[in-house]
Amino acid sequence: MRRKIVAITSQYLKEPVSQIVSELKLNCDIQVVSYNKFDTISEVYDSYAGDTDGFLISGKIAKAAIESTAHAYNRPIVSFEIDTAGLYRALLNLLISNRDLDMDRIILDFLIPIDGGCTATAFLKELDIDTVPPHINNWTKALTRTSISTIENHVLSELIRMWNNNEMDMVLCQYSNILPELRAHGIPTIYPLPSVSHIRDLANELLSTIELEHMRSNLPVIINVSPRSSTDNTPENIQQIYVCMEDFFKKNLMNCIPQEVDNHCSALTTVEMLQHITHNNKVCELNEFLTDKLHFECAVGYGIGANFDNAIRNSVNARKEAVQFGKSFIQNENGDMIGPLGSSDRRVIQNQYVQNLGKIAKQCNLSPVTIKKVLASTHAAGSNKITTHELAERMGSTVRNANRIIQNLENGGVAKLAYTQTTNAKGRPVKVYELYFNKIYLFSVRLCVTLW
Repeated sequence: MRRKIVAITSQYLKEPVSQIVSELKLNCDIQVVSYNKFDTISEVYDSYAGDTDGFLISGKIAKAAIESTAHAYNRPIVSFEIDTAGLYRALLNLLISNRDLDMDRIILDFLIPIDGGCTATAFLKELDIDTVPPHINNWTKALTRTSISTIENHVLSELIRMWNNNEMDMVLCQYSNILPELRAHGIPTIYPLPSVSHIRDLANELLSTIELEHMRSNLPVIINVSPRSSTDNTPENIQQIYVCMEDFFKKNLMNCIPQEVDNHCSALTTVEMLQHITHNNKVCELNEFLTDKLHFECAVGYGIGANFDNAIRNSVNARKEAVQFGKSFIQNENGDMIGPLGSSDRRVIQNQYVQNLGKIAKQCNLSPVTIKKVLASTHAAGSNKITTHELAERMGSTVRNANRIIQNLENGGVAKLAYTQTTNAKGRPVKVYELYFNKIYLFSVRLCVTLW
């Protein structure tokens, strides 16, 4: 199947990028379109996303502007810009053509919003120790929608100020939207374009991602729903869940048939449909629908699997999390747990093979997922000492539940009271516990908590 890619660039770059695309000779169709400002790029994305397999976006900031907004369709995105080696070659070519250039007076505009120097000299010094790319990536990940909308104006005003104060001779520009304004002020500018081979490599990377996403969209998903409280788990309530699920599927044009299985209801669907009803793992429309229709709270678990049996197991695990913490959870084909959906505390607990995990969970009378969450919370904090209030906050649970977890960890021999600390406020001293997961366990795990 011939894939369709849309390359979104600034108006300035549309013509040169179109020329580069014409030289790629790839087994796909690439359409080049433009946007005016970062504020409008999401609208351009949405106008093509429904009929496109993936996007090439000119620049990390433009990509971040799209990703900071919710979309009906989430397509694979790869950003393209000149790489570090290309910037180095551009500076070298400038020096070859004019050996009298002062590197302290050549400004790289994309470095202006980032802490540190923005001159060519500062860039070349950082280049020697290879810290610029990760520094830029970390800064880009921290951007918000509001900060993205002000970047171009901030960079433009700073460059004009430096030019008027005779603090620079030239701009090596990567914010192409500000080029016309810079040139209107008489500021010498150079915009180094990425090479054809670099764009070809990125386009091939995007095509590979598209194929993987296409295969994944057809993976089986089991939806597993039950009353959250065991006292509500009656045959009558299970029947009500069944009727509501059937109604929900009809309203959303989902070709799903729910089934009553023991103490819960389940249904089979695909990852593509799951992404639709959860807005790409962010909310749970099904749980919201059930909340409006039923007089009791439901726990919803979604299990994605490489096969049907794996999807069933993952759905059971996800529903158990929903019973314990509320709302809805997803466990994907890699074993990663995502949730609670629709909560500000939503997170991803990445699954990795951990030696002795089952043994530790069993001796503490806790689920393996709970053990992973505890370890993830200490990993994120950078300390194995924790209070019950801290554990409750990091896990998004009640203090009562955190106390139970700490007590089980103590009984299992992997936690003990380290000390108590007093506060200025009146009340009991706060107990600080130290966790003693064995060394093999700690070195085998690489858990990451991603806050959304």
